[in-house]
Amino acid sequence: MDKERVRKSFNQFLKMYFQSCREVYEELELQGISDRQFKYLRKIDEQDSVTMTELAEFFHLSKPTVTEVVRRFEEGGLIEKKRCENDARVFNITLTKRGKLLAKTNILESDRALEKIFASLDASELETLIRLFDKIGKVTT
Repeated sequence: MDKERVRKSFNQFLKMYFQSCREVYEELELQGISDRQFKYLRKIDEQDSVTMTELAEFFHLSKPTVTEVVRRFEEGGLIEKKRCENDARVFNITLTKRGKLLAKTNILESDRALEKIFASLDASELETLIRLFDKIGKVTT
């Protein structure tokens, strides 16, 4: 089998996947969100609620850096800050509905790509694709 043919085919698949990602980003108006910011959002989502100190510790960031990140997220409507009832110096940070949606964009991206795959392949072809993905996935483990 010609490696160039496989490479081109694989690149077509990646192009479809990344186009699906762009569609999701445009629908959610996510331009300008960095990969690192997505990681912060996912961590807050995993924890349900974090403090500024916890966020700094999770990502080995300075408190001024976390303050700036939190300020941007708050301005973007992605998080809510609430003072801790037990300690007024501490803020609990939780995601808004939009923030939770952003934290889960990787699921939305793959769902969009899967819609395109399901629309393009019949049941037999999907079974073959699953077997191939499983086989390729075992190579890396």
